[in-house]
Amino acid sequence: MECSTASAGKPSNGRHRRERWNMPELMWFRNDLRTIDNPALNAAAAGDTGSAIGIFVCTPGTWHRHDWGAPRVTLILESLRVLRQELERLNIPLLIRIAETDMEAIDIVTDVASAHGCETVHANMEFGVDETRRDRLAESWMADRRIRFVPHQDQIVFDPDDILTKGGTSFKVFTPFRNTWNSLLLDRGLPESRELSTCSPIDVDSDQIPGSVPGFTPWSGIRLWQAGQNAAMDRLNQFLDGPVDRYHNTRNSPDIEGTSSLSPWLATGSLSPVTCLRPLIERFGPDLSTWPAGPATWQSELVWREFYRYIMHHNPKVSMHRPMQEWTDHLSWRQDDDGFQKWCDGETGIDIVDAGMRQMLETGWMHNRVRMITAMFLTKNLLIDWRRGERFFAKHLVDYDFASNNGGWQWSASSGTDAAPYFRIFNPDRQAELFDPERTYRRRWNPDHHPLSTMPIVDLVSSRRRAIEIFKTARVAAG
Repeated sequence: MECSTASAGKPSNGRHRRERWNMPELMWFRNDLRTIDNPALNAAAAGDTGSAIGIFVCTPGTWHRHDWGAPRVTLILESLRVLRQELERLNIPLLIRIAETDMEAIDIVTDVASAHGCETVHANMEFGVDETRRDRLAESWMADRRIRFVPHQDQIVFDPDDILTKGGTSFKVFTPFRNTWNSLLLDRGLPESRELSTCSPIDVDSDQIPGSVPGFTPWSGIRLWQAGQNAAMDRLNQFLDGPVDRYHNTRNSPDIEGTSSLSPWLATGSLSPVTCLRPLIERFGPDLSTWPAGPATWQSELVWREFYRYIMHHNPKVSMHRPMQEWTDHLSWRQDDDGFQKWCDGETGIDIVDAGMRQMLETGWMHNRVRMITAMFLTKNLLIDWRRGERFFAKHLVDYDFASNNGGWQWSASSGTDAAPYFRIFNPDRQAELFDPERTYRRRWNPDHHPLSTMPIVDLVSSRRRAIEIFKTARVAAG
């Protein structure tokens, strides 16, 4: 079953004009597929009438333009399947629609609101340029039809306009951003957790969740991942019950399960960063300076995730394939299609790089340390434009998240905010020795590869020298 282009439709009693007591609130789901710690859903369910309807609009045209791949889309559909069950327990039906463009999505949501007598549409904000423009259009379009569009904040803990330098400008460097973020946490704490109450029943049926969306083949690797907030909470609790205490020592080792692996659930919004942080704050208090090393390091990684969204908000150009460091526009990237394809296929002859690429192609996920190694190899040793790698990751990661993916690639390519200096280039062989000393990770993902059997496609020493020279030349050319 594919996602249909069903119209807004009417409530089962066929009435357009309703008494005010029978007017539900409409929740427009996007990247927030959960009922726990969901501000927009909380507001919709707490409306005057005590009833709510949920809607999710599949937008395959937009998804293609944003380089989404089958792993992310398949995880979204599976997450919707779980969300539908959770909402039905709360007497909230979930409607599914399809739209090719953002404007068509706005029109559909508006029609659904009108058909069901909804005077208010709630939605959680997103930070991309296209998403921000969509919500501004939605607010204006709905206002003309006497429907209120109410945005809420859910992807980050603190409003990005509340975290500024003493001069009132936005931060460009992570450490002072994190320090200010930590101070806000100490002053304000986290948003209060509110358990959703069961809504008043409404005579609207939920739609079936489609098995696929036009233009996206269902991804077979979904069998490796459990979708939805319950699986996310199970994984979170498992991580917090021990592994987080060792996180500062284990997070860089791909040969062991030393990370939380929560990124797929964070990417679909099946898990909120607030939900991740609350148990730790209850355990250790809001003063992060007193936290043990493991939890403090993991908290810092969550703040990195927020930092990249903050950068998107204050620097819209990153959503338009532009580098933060404008001097890198002067770089002479190599047009090496053969080298790029070998990198994509995990056939570079550099075993840690090939292991990482093969892990992603099979599972939709790659260890973060290996993401940095593979990205830096492409952009420095092969001197291939980071945007090509960014798009390839976008299409193959089950945890694809634009802000984190873009931030990571620009960090590795030395084009981003607070990025690695251009002369800091990982030696992948040395990285493998440090973080996979027994070759456990490489043997798992390169079972047919012997370190001496495949000639590397590039010499690591000479390609490093070449990269430094070309980056230096671009820096000088930019002034």
